[in-house]
Amino acid sequence: MNMQSLRHSIRLDLGSISQCRPLAGHGPLWARRLAFAAPVAVFTIVATLLAASITAEIDDVLRWPLLALIAINFFYVALVGWPGILGYIVRAAGGGMRAQGVPTGLSRTALLMPIHKEDPHAVFAAIEVMARAIADAGLPHTDLFVLSDTQDAAIAAAEASAYATLLTRLPGTGPSVAYRRRTSNAGRKVGNLAEFCGIHGARYDYMMVLDADSLMGAATIASLIGLMDANPRAGIIQTVPYPVGRDTLFARVQQFSARLYTPLLVEGLTFWQQGDGNYWGHNAIVRIAPFMQHCNLPILPGREPWGGEILCHDVVEAGLMRGAGYEVWVLPEVVESYEALPANLVDFASRERRWCQGNLQHTGLLGHSGFRPVGRFHLAYGVMHYISAPLVLALLMLATTDACIGGAFVPALLTGSGMAHSALVILLLAALYGGKLLALISVLADSDQSRSYGGRLRLLAGAAAEQLGALVVTAVLVVLYAGYVFDLIRGRTVRWDTQPRDNRGLSWREGWLRFRGATVLGMGATVAIAWASTPLLLWSAPILAGLITAVPAVVWSSRLGAGHAAQKAGLFVTPEEQAPPNILRALQRALGVVPAVPAAGVQPAAGVHSTMLAATAD
Repeated sequence: MNMQSLRHSIRLDLGSISQCRPLAGHGPLWARRLAFAAPVAVFTIVATLLAASITAEIDDVLRWPLLALIAINFFYVALVGWPGILGYIVRAAGGGMRAQGVPTGLSRTALLMPIHKEDPHAVFAAIEVMARAIADAGLPHTDLFVLSDTQDAAIAAAEASAYATLLTRLPGTGPSVAYRRRTSNAGRKVGNLAEFCGIHGARYDYMMVLDADSLMGAATIASLIGLMDANPRAGIIQTVPYPVGRDTLFARVQQFSARLYTPLLVEGLTFWQQGDGNYWGHNAIVRIAPFMQHCNLPILPGREPWGGEILCHDVVEAGLMRGAGYEVWVLPEVVESYEALPANLVDFASRERRWCQGNLQHTGLLGHSGFRPVGRFHLAYGVMHYISAPLVLALLMLATTDACIGGAFVPALLTGSGMAHSALVILLLAALYGGKLLALISVLADSDQSRSYGGRLRLLAGAAAEQLGALVVTAVLVVLYAGYVFDLIRGRTVRWDTQPRDNRGLSWREGWLRFRGATVLGMGATVAIAWASTPLLLWSAPILAGLITAVPAVVWSSRLGAGHAAQKAGLFVTPEEQAPPNILRALQRALGVVPAVPAAGVQPAAGVHSTMLAATAD
């Protein structure tokens, strides 16, 4: 595929990114912000007032603390739930952002894959696939770099061998593919990227940052470059990387959930954020010059875990880029942008623990002068995501305490049958499930989309099963997050290391050792709440059941057999699984997942020329 055919293979919109179709044909920025903030505020205020009115006649010493915790938790529920509903409204009104571009051919782009103790075969398979796709598309001035931080000598040797093999496999013309390994991994990924920018930054206009499990199609890469070319004030353009390629039951459920619910969620977020979007650290294109000039990360005062080097750098870099006057965009449309998720809840939770420390560090940046208001919001939202867990537990514990001492707050709030009580329940359910339900409805209404998820009946069955599984995952994560926050308060730091990226199953021993605390807590809480208040027990049942069944649920969901059984039944199917794009088929062949034979209608990739720009260690 040459550049001319590439231009016709992607949907084009050469206008500015900012020129997206507004809701109902109009909508200045202040109105978009109001469309997000006002419903969240109204929901919080109305729900709190309803709870207060239901318990108005109650003479209870803990009434006001309970109402305060209810208000805070309702606020977070609305904050998380409303963007999905807003995204549905935007789509239904014919709005939303659909911006794709065509490269001018004048700019130079570097695709960067920082790695640290990763599987060399998987890394260089993805690099080969993307290099061939870029060459096949005739995309000029686009090079690939593998930037290794690996300190293990054996793995480093395997990386060098895999790279040497790759060079022999890519003859002909095409993008350059380079491999460089640092002798010191100071600064982790941030330091790795900074070193690249210091050495090669002047040679390139943009860098496309990837994770070790990232994969992007040529049309997506070309479109991002074209958007940067057409929008000189765009500093970062972030795609939505959809998870693929894992086969355990846990991973299949997460892949299905992300693919089904994320598009509307991001549509709502992009509608109100516009050029004040966020950066997720990978599968995004970054303008190098302002990044080098404005996105140097400060060192936080004090010792770890609250001070020192910033661990979650991406949201900070987005805020600094925006504070310097450049725009940061998130593209809500589905493009060929992929990643891989942890295959089990243990590895998922380990990653979350690192992110918890990194996000809570951001409390020290909320007053930083380099951020605009929405940048501070992104920082605060990341903090709220993790402290919401101890707030939920605090509400449950205080309600249990109130019931144990004979308080009337819990019975009044949970057993009422009046209009206020019904309205409160409806509001809560709408905030929790409204966005997901609307996403499901929008897919069910389209026969082609429904078929891409295995058909309407399998889609409904998968969505219902996913919600049941989410009860376990949510309950366990609430307890784990609360523990992470308390550990950080006590000064305990975590090690930032490579995450497992394979279909790793858990043994019963590991499941018990990791989640026995959640199980014991669930059993103890069930006994205490059952003794204190039957209504509270009924309302707490989903969380308690999730904790009690944590060990078998986590172990069973980590097994490939369970994932294959679900696949055989047609559950948790995604469009990428039903009809894999060429880039995913190519990666599967490179990894040996499927026979190395082109699928029907897929042409073999053209040869690619590779040169070593910096193959030796520093």
